[in-house]
Amino acid sequence: MRTPPLGTPLEDAVVYPVRTEDDRTALWQWLQHEPVLAFDTETEGLDFHDGARLVQLANAREAWVLDPHEHPDVIEELTYGGLSLIAHNAAFDAVVLGHLLMGDSDDHLAGHVMNVMGLTTDTSILAHLVDPRSQQDGGLGHGLKPLADHYLGAGAIDGQAALKARFRELGLTMVTGWRHIALEDETYLRYAGIDPILTFRLHDALAPKIVELGLEALSKFEHEVATICAGMTARGIRVDRDHTRSTLAHLTGEQATAESTARTMGVENIHAPQQIAEALLVRGVELTEKTATGKWSMDKTVLDGIDDPLARVVQKAKAAGKAATTYVRPILDQSIVDGRVHCRIRPLGARTGRMSVSDPPLQQLPTDDWRVRRCLIADPNQSIVAVDYGQIEVRVMAYLASEGALIEAFGQGLDIHDTVAARLYGAGFSSGQRRLAKSAVFAKLYGASAKRLAIQTGVTDVAAKQTMTALDRAYPRLARWSRTTIDRAKFHGGVATTPSGRRLPTQRGREFTLVNHLCQATAADIFKSALIEVHRAGHGDRLLLPIHDELLLQCDEQVAEEFGMVIADLMAAHLGDVPLVAEAKVCGPSWGHAYQPMEALSA
Repeated sequence: MRTPPLGTPLEDAVVYPVRTEDDRTALWQWLQHEPVLAFDTETEGLDFHDGARLVQLANAREAWVLDPHEHPDVIEELTYGGLSLIAHNAAFDAVVLGHLLMGDSDDHLAGHVMNVMGLTTDTSILAHLVDPRSQQDGGLGHGLKPLADHYLGAGAIDGQAALKARFRELGLTMVTGWRHIALEDETYLRYAGIDPILTFRLHDALAPKIVELGLEALSKFEHEVATICAGMTARGIRVDRDHTRSTLAHLTGEQATAESTARTMGVENIHAPQQIAEALLVRGVELTEKTATGKWSMDKTVLDGIDDPLARVVQKAKAAGKAATTYVRPILDQSIVDGRVHCRIRPLGARTGRMSVSDPPLQQLPTDDWRVRRCLIADPNQSIVAVDYGQIEVRVMAYLASEGALIEAFGQGLDIHDTVAARLYGAGFSSGQRRLAKSAVFAKLYGASAKRLAIQTGVTDVAAKQTMTALDRAYPRLARWSRTTIDRAKFHGGVATTPSGRRLPTQRGREFTLVNHLCQATAADIFKSALIEVHRAGHGDRLLLPIHDELLLQCDEQVAEEFGMVIADLMAAHLGDVPLVAEAKVCGPSWGHAYQPMEALSA
């Protein structure tokens, strides 16, 4: 006997629970006539190892909801039956299906996950290519519900709100509800089924826009990148759990000691900016930066620029606390199951198309933090190798601006910051002038003001303004390109386009941000192209993590130097006449060994 279907708030949409043998027969008959399906999963939680509870399959009008543990052959058919798939944020659900296919073993998990990704069109990727802005930036964002609201008029159907209410009725929370709500609960089944129906319909709305905007090649490119990144997530990185526990204890103690010292200097709460400001004023420190609300600014940039023991001890306490809670504790917790950390990698983590890494956010690690990096180790008899681009965004800026003097310097392999400093101050420039020249180049790149440059470098506002003016005179094409980019964007409705065709819209009055966005987006395209090149060359299973413009890999420890050179050669390229140089660094048994001071290595 068939289980009665569930009606939905969606017009012409129905959800079929799969419980009986007759339901199962009907599902298999339906599958024979549906070459393209949207799929979704419901899990016990959002962690990498949280198990699947439901799998949902749908077209534009019908969804089938089943317990995947009762129907493993359906999961096999879904992933290896020649179907074309659609999903929203596909990498999450691909990992879930990969775990189902593997059972209790993680062997070949990355292969299963990448196979699913290769079959799937991800509507979140399509949406990002059409409009990469978040809701905070004036766009639609890339969540299923706001996109469905905009493109389908289905925003009033809020499954999350309905499930929250149902959880409350059952005495469950949003944390416990996903794990403990009954699989037979009709509210749970109904809204589980709605999401893949919306995803299917959203695909039908977005796919023509991709064609209309000429984004088909970029879509294919981003889907290939997403597949490779999902494989890295599934593969994970091995964790030295003993060292991680030791590091956590050390950081916790370091934070407590620094906070105690801060209290003796008048700061009870290191996270209270006004307390810090008042204590610094008492100590005779001159403050200059204020927030938009008129209060003293005490952010990291400001505190870094203050030469006072209190500022340093506050920074030390904050750094230790952040390292412990943001990185080390999550690494320890995540690695309980299989001794590895499985970061979520978003290939389109920013509006510019740059990647982001979360759970934990290892991309945000300070460049000199070796202790957290030391927690991540190579597999047995392997060595970690890092390969990164040198000054890629400055090189991109030189290319986009057609700034001949910079392009010539890069072509000759000169140190670009020495070159700029010599141009601004003469051949006998000092180390301080080099630092200021370097900071000025990045201020130009990121659209920072002379005042911000002054704060970051500790020079006067007048000196910072003089340096920025001198830079514009020395490299006039940079300034001209910046103005042209802004004017062109205004003419085109606030939209700039990268050489790859990536659209970069912005809000009116903020067209100046597009100068940096064009450089970031072009650099992101270069990095992703290199990632694809490395994967296609047969090194995909050695990839561990993308970190900004750096690829982290592992290889046999006996050939680490040679392997690094191979990867660097694969990543090297030219952007017009600008050489893109990649450099390899053999880290050793851990990522942190490349950053660790000599005294720590010998300890």
